[in-house]
Amino acid sequence: MRALKPVLLPPLFAVVFALMALAPVAKAQDAQRLEAAKAYVETPSVQEMLDNMLSPQMLSTIIAGMIPAGKATEEQLAKVSSITSDELDGVRPDMERIMIEAAASHFTLAEINALTAFYSSADGASISRKMLPYMTQAMQQMGPLVQEMQARLVRRIKSELGN
Repeated sequence: MRALKPVLLPPLFAVVFALMALAPVAKAQDAQRLEAAKAYVETPSVQEMLDNMLSPQMLSTIIAGMIPAGKATEEQLAKVSSITSDELDGVRPDMERIMIEAAASHFTLAEINALTAFYSSADGASISRKMLPYMTQAMQQMGPLVQEMQARLVRRIKSELGN
C-alpha cells in the first residue's frame, strides 16, 4: 500500500474532523425527522387509512382469496376472520414503525411537516378517506389494460426478436 503524501494529510484531516463535527448535527436532524414522521403517522387521517387497511371489509377480501366459495361454514369463516384480525392487529405497530422510518429517510423535515399539515386539514382528511376507493377503482380498471399490454409486449418481443 502506498503512503499518502505529507501534503495531502492536512486537508484529509480537515475533512475527517469536519465530518466528525457534522455527525451530531446530522443525528439531531435525523431525530427531528423521526419525531416529525411519528407525528405524521399519528395524524387521524393516516390512522384512519391504517384502520381501513385492517378493516373487516379488507379482511373479507383477503379471506375470499384464501377460501374457495362454498367450501367453508359460517363458523369457519368467522374463525378465519378472527385469526386474520388478530394477525393484522399484531403487525400494526411494525407497520407504523416502518412508515415512520421510511418517511424520515425519504422526506425532508419540511416535507414531513407539510404532509402532517395537509393530512391534518379538512381537505387532506377528505382525500385520505377517498384514496382507497379511488385506488381500488383505478387499479380494477387498469388491470385489464396492463394484462393486454403485457400480452402484446410478449407477442411483439417474440415477433421482433424472431423467437
